[in-house]
Amino acid sequence: MDNIELDFCVRNFKKTGDNSFFEKIYRHFFPRILRFTVLNVSEVQNAEDIASEVFIKAYRYIRKLNLNAVKLKPWLYKVARNLIIDFYRKEARKGKKVSLDQYLEEKSAADYSNEEIIDNVLVFKKDLDIEFIQSGEEKIINAEFLKKLNTLTEIQKQVLILRFVEDLDHKSIGRIVNKNEIAVRAISFRAISKLRELMK
Repeated sequence: MDNIELDFCVRNFKKTGDNSFFEKIYRHFFPRILRFTVLNVSEVQNAEDIASEVFIKAYRYIRKLNLNAVKLKPWLYKVARNLIIDFYRKEARKGKKVSLDQYLEEKSAADYSNEEIIDNVLVFKKDLDIEFIQSGEEKIINAEFLKKLNTLTEIQKQVLILRFVEDLDHKSIGRIVNKNEIAVRAISFRAISKLRELMK
């Protein structure tokens, strides 16, 4: 879906409340938001719950907010990021420590439907700025790479995911993580440098 079609859907959903327009928005963005949540939350079920909640909020607020095709995408990721932060706060209050390492161990014993979800959403596109992938073709992120990604700070990890997996520009990422564009570029540079060292 290009920006013209997305604008059409947003405008018509706001004007008429016709759910068929929202369904098109949902179908376009849900796989992307799910991929983002899966990369940030240890358990697939929790990631799916968070992704679903993003669209419950979108359904409630799209008609109230001044959103168009350009503003909608970063807004959805910002909502997802805030829900992820809330999730980890709640887990901390319960005294739980959710680690990616533990998740990866459990994943090998999980059913194939969960494994398929993970594998289908963890595809990196070739990008000149991300040479640490060491491949000229698209490559599925493996467990070892995910472990290394998890050694980054939360902000570094999220910036890399938003930039290279979700293909957002630095300005949009800044809106999502509440940083200016220069700060986002600096975070990205430090994160890539650290991953390059770890991947050697």
